[in-house]
Amino acid sequence: MIKAVTFDLWNTVLCERDYGNHRIGLLTQTLNEEGFRRDRHRVEVEYSSTIDFFFEVWMKERRHMPAAKLTDFILKRLDVHLSAKVKKGLVKGFEEAIFNDPPPLTEDVEKVLKSLHNRYRIGLISNSGVTPGKNLRKVLKQQSVLRYFQCTVFSDEVGYHKPHHTIFRRAVKKLQVRADEVIHIGDFPESDIVGAKAMGMKAVWLNKDERRCQPSEFTPDYEIASLSELLKILKE
Repeated sequence: MIKAVTFDLWNTVLCERDYGNHRIGLLTQTLNEEGFRRDRHRVEVEYSSTIDFFFEVWMKERRHMPAAKLTDFILKRLDVHLSAKVKKGLVKGFEEAIFNDPPPLTEDVEKVLKSLHNRYRIGLISNSGVTPGKNLRKVLKQQSVLRYFQCTVFSDEVGYHKPHHTIFRRAVKKLQVRADEVIHIGDFPESDIVGAKAMGMKAVWLNKDERRCQPSEFTPDYEIASLSELLKILKE
């Protein structure tokens, strides 16, 4: 019997947006203000290389890399040493870039959450990247959907990204259910489906673009093209 539903965040609850340009601009401006003349192209190259490196770490080790560590890495590549105060402000700017252009809700998500919240325990399991969970919760609150979630679990607070078992286990524990009483929905098979199935949860792949799922030892229990189809699955 399903007692809880957990959601991925990006492209499942919130539409994903790239804040790289904003962060690159902020970094370039900060360096110039501190007397380090680095043209935007070089800053962009080093920023992109750092993001690629951190993605490799995520793929191999599933460890979360906080914005402070990412900032240190970029500054080292740029051969720049900033004061602790300036660096702290830069990290804060990276983490708060999302507030300059907050992501909108995905189609039907508010309707689905409203329909489920009196019948199931609802959780959120998200890889948080450069934007920490505390700021993502603020965005969800601004969008008036945070109230539907009994728990929100983010990788920066757990230390590991999906599909690592730790982040899924944390959500199951907070929801006070067994893993086999949870159904998880997300758009990224390599993290959402693999992680959920490894925990013994049911898994729904939200495949809006009709992509082909790569062969895996874990396949989704269900595949849907729109979030509203989840209601039908749960009813059945």
